Amino acid sequence: SAKVTIAKLKKAYSEAPLWAFSADHGKDIFLRTCTVCHSLNGVGGKIGPDLGGSWRNGVDYFLENIIDPNAVVGEDYQLHVITKTDGSVVSGLLEKESDTSILIRSLAGSTPVPKSEIKDHQKLAQSMMPPGLLESMPEKDAIDLLKFLTSKN
Repeated sequence: SAKVTIAKLKKAYSEAPLWAFSADHGKDIFLRTCTVCHSLNGVGGKIGPDLGGSWRNGVDYFLENIIDPNAVVGEDYQLHVITKTDGSVVSGLLEKESDTSILIRSLAGSTPVPKSEIKDHQKLAQSMMPPGLLESMPEKDAIDLLKFLTSKN
């Protein structure tokens, strides 16, 4: 479960001897893994929140949000799934809405969808952040990443 994984990684993080871990290596992992969607101080993707200054939130914040991204999803980051009248599907974050169209932002970029072409529009209480990210990497990488995220960057 998410709680067990969070507790296990928190224990590993808090017991880790500082000399054994590298925030610089953590930064490399961040740049490789996280900047697809997140920016740090304005540099990086615009799908997830900018993480500049978030180091102040501490390790619990990162463990909870990375391991269980669907626990608390801010409205701005909920997944919108639009089925168009031609059967095609557009999904991503709601960037902008006007009287005549909706702008959806995904990894591929922003896609305008005219409201006249929308057959179905669902808003899911689901994050675009993939669960299992930390669990899929070697524990040392996960700790390095957390050390980077929780150090003033």
